[in-house]
Amino acid sequence: MTPDRIVRDGVELLAAAIGTVPDPGELAAALESTVLGLPDSAIVDVLRAVRPRTAAWLRDHGASPQQAADSVADVDRKLARYGLRETGLDWFCAVLTARVVAVGRLQFEVGDTVADGSAAWGVHIPESGPLDAPACDRAFADAPELLRAVAPAYTADRWQCRSWILDPRLSDALGPDANLVRFARRFELGPPSPDDAADGDGSVAKFVLGTTLLGARAAVARGTIPSGRLAAAVAARWRAGEHWTARTGTLRVARTTARSAVDRSTIAGG
Repeated sequence: MTPDRIVRDGVELLAAAIGTVPDPGELAAALESTVLGLPDSAIVDVLRAVRPRTAAWLRDHGASPQQAADSVADVDRKLARYGLRETGLDWFCAVLTARVVAVGRLQFEVGDTVADGSAAWGVHIPESGPLDAPACDRAFADAPELLRAVAPAYTADRWQCRSWILDPRLSDALGPDANLVRFARRFELGPPSPDDAADGDGSVAKFVLGTTLLGARAAVARGTIPSGRLAAAVAARWRAGEHWTARTGTLRVARTTARSAVDRSTIAGG
C-alpha cells in the first residue's frame, strides 16, 4: 500500500469518528496502527486533512462559523507550540472528533465524568490570551447550548476542570485578584490525589516555562527561566523543595431560563 493511500485511510478513520464521542486514547492507538511505518509527518498530514470536515460537522450541529474555526484552530496552535508528541495524539483526536469544542475564551469537552461516575462537561484553557473574567463568564453561559447540540446523550449539570491553575497556593504567588486566581475560585476542589504533584510540576514546566520538566528544572538551576512573576514563583517553589499541584474542581452548570435564552437569541440576531 502506498503512503498516500495509508494517509487517506488515516483520514477516513479519524473522520468517521467525528461526533461519536470516542475514547481519544483508543482512537489515537488505532490511528497509530493505521499509519504504522510512516513518519510523524504523515500523522500531521492526517490531522490537517480532517480539520475542514470537523469544522463543517460542527457548523451543521449548531456551532457558529467562529466556534467551528476556533475549535479546529487548536490543531495548528498545539503543533506549533509543542509538536505532535509533546501535545499527545489523543488530544488532537479529541479536538478533531468534536469531543472538545471551543466556545469563546474556553474549550469544553463532552463525555467527561466526575468521581461518582456521573456526567460532566470538561473545561480546558487554550493558550490564546488573558483569562479575562467576563470572557470566561460568556463562555460558560454560551457553551451549554452547543454542547447539548453536538452530544445530546452526554448532557451534564457540572463543569469539571483539572489544572495546575487550581493549585490552592496560586494566589500566594499572583495575588487574589489575578485572572488565573479568579478563574480557579469558580471551582470547588475535590480531594487530593497521588498524581497531583507529578501532574502539577509537569504542567507548569510545559505551560509556564515552555519545556519539559527536566528542561525546566535545569533552567531553574542555571537561572535562565523566562521573565515574569509566575515563572519566578514556579522557580521559587521548586528551589524550596516543594511541588506545584494539579487539582480537580467542579462547578454547577447554571440553569438557563427561557427568558434569558430568548434574550441571547434576540441580541445575536441584532
